[in-house]
Amino acid sequence: MSQEFGNNGPEYYDEYEIDLREYIILLWNNKLFIGGIVVLAVIAAFVISSFVLSPQYETKARIQLSNYDGLYSEPDTAVQLLSSTGLMKTVMSDLGVEMSASKLNSFINNNLTVNQIGDTSIISITVKNKEPALTLNTAQGIINNFESNSNQYFKNKIENDKQYLADLKADLEEINSDLESNRELIAESRENGNLEAVSLLVQENSSLQSSKRELRKEIEEKESKLLDFYSLKVLDSPYLPEDPVSPNTKLNVAIAAVLGLMLAVFIVFFKEFMKEE
Repeated sequence: MSQEFGNNGPEYYDEYEIDLREYIILLWNNKLFIGGIVVLAVIAAFVISSFVLSPQYETKARIQLSNYDGLYSEPDTAVQLLSSTGLMKTVMSDLGVEMSASKLNSFINNNLTVNQIGDTSIISITVKNKEPALTLNTAQGIINNFESNSNQYFKNKIENDKQYLADLKADLEEINSDLESNRELIAESRENGNLEAVSLLVQENSSLQSSKRELRKEIEEKESKLLDFYSLKVLDSPYLPEDPVSPNTKLNVAIAAVLGLMLAVFIVFFKEFMKEE
């Protein structure tokens, strides 16, 4: 066992050290070539980032949806509406920017991000564009149009709910009137000894009382919701961006340097491998 270790161990590691030394010497002898590739990659990344790629500006905003049940208070639906082509078309038209349907879809996919924050009714909106003012105006236009649509939607819904509430109260008054009439009839029937009529009227009153309780509960719930109602709120308004978020010249240059180094080392080893063949 010790002989096998002696034959394989030290010789193997000696050979490994020799190969590693050869690799280091090979890289050192080609240091100018490797350095040149890295410098070219860095220069190319800097030129492309600074003069070829268009700068992108970004602004962010947050809104809180209404607390009233409805289409514009559901986060999933609100996200879809905020990122819809219909809304974006209106925004761009107001800004005097004409876009085809395909360009609108492309702009939404690449320049607009709308997300629900956790399990809350708060929605974050991020807009990117090539010009700072246009970026701000686009984000503000999205919020203004959505807020206008939301307010109109809930105005109509609340008016309908108030009318429904008035109808419920009218039904409650009618039930109270029926109960009062039945009490008088019950009293008269008892005086006349008509026990069968009394029994029927008592059963009817029991049913009316049950309906009355359900109506009062529904009325209280509706009134509570109407009292607690608040419309859409803009928590964080979009701002005018000052510095572009992309391209990130420093990051691009760093990535180019690493890729250039890897490419140069690969070329050096590949050339050496071809010589040995």
